[in-house]
Amino acid sequence: MGFKFETVKANRISQNIVEQIRSAILEGELKIGDQLPSEKDFARHFGVSKSSLREAYRVLEAYGLLEIRQGMSGGAFVKKVDLATIKDSFVNYLFFQNPGIREYTQIRTFIEPQVVKICAEKITDQDLEFLEDNILAMEHEPDGEAFMSDLDIAFHKKLVEIAGNKIISLIVESVQTALINIKQIVHTDRQFLTAVCDSHTKIVNALRDRDPEKASQAMIEHINEVEKGMLASKGGIMIITENGLLKKEQGSQ
Repeated sequence: MGFKFETVKANRISQNIVEQIRSAILEGELKIGDQLPSEKDFARHFGVSKSSLREAYRVLEAYGLLEIRQGMSGGAFVKKVDLATIKDSFVNYLFFQNPGIREYTQIRTFIEPQVVKICAEKITDQDLEFLEDNILAMEHEPDGEAFMSDLDIAFHKKLVEIAGNKIISLIVESVQTALINIKQIVHTDRQFLTAVCDSHTKIVNALRDRDPEKASQAMIEHINEVEKGMLASKGGIMIITENGLLKKEQGSQ
């Protein structure tokens, strides 16, 4: 015929469905808890196969916008996107991008010193008690496992909660989780954990004094100490460098 039409691919069809359903959710036409029509009816409505519709559902489920339930009362339901879903996606993105340690330091330096400045003005005695208890738990953590996976994240999560900005919370928690994963891969040692604990203590002392500048400076020093300590960590199968995670050469210490 002389025309050079491209074959329509199923993933383009499913992406169009994704965009339409997503728009309906964001514009309020579909609300949290609403059940979508049956697969048969919805596929007929879109003029597509059930397999294309199911592919779109899988994407929307990965976005955290849909929940697929099985059984007699099952189906596709509109779901509220929670922080955990977005954070996991962000952490996965960081893993595959493999940023260098300097990039982590830069984003933290842009945000976290400002966070503690806000905290110095808003922090309550109850907040201080939480942070002090967190540090005590760090000091008594024998092997560092809970220290890194729970306590370290909890400390920084509390700070962004006090600051009260949901967008900042998403970024800080995601970056912290990514860093925790790297710390476990490069095997930070007890000396590193002690340095983190000491830095957290300095931050809390500044917050107790309600001193924004002192708290900001303590956070900057902490962030730089973390970079220094992670670059020095050589005990794992990989090391973190300016260019990202690299597999350690055989026999190197």
